[in-house]
Amino acid sequence: MSQTEFDFPVTDLSRPYWEAAAQGRLIAPKCDDCGRFFFAPEIACTHCFSLNWTWSSVAGQGEVYSYTTIHRAPQPGMAAPYVLAAIDLPEGFAMFAHVVDCPSEALVCGLPVQVDFRPLHDGRIAPVFKPR
Repeated sequence: MSQTEFDFPVTDLSRPYWEAAAQGRLIAPKCDDCGRFFFAPEIACTHCFSLNWTWSSVAGQGEVYSYTTIHRAPQPGMAAPYVLAAIDLPEGFAMFAHVVDCPSEALVCGLPVQVDFRPLHDGRIAPVFKPR
């Protein structure tokens, strides 16, 4: 398994996210009523609780808010160590993702990053972030 491995199931709610990633696009839910992005996808907007939201493209650039290096894989066969970070995106939400192609001495909070896409063992493509 690759260093970008994780096990998030594809559900009816998350399927558009995974389909967009397979096309090299990063999308997130955006509320049609309050206009705010949120992540991960939920039934209702996490800000105003509206049920009216749509998937919208995001720029895919942000900054590392916080990070940790995982030394013990949560699943057998999963590669470790790997870096898991909270990425702040200018659209107003944060998401967790792996940081790749970054030496440990260069990894700091506030690091400018951009989205990239890497294959998983099950054939899905996952968004990851790398330094800009």
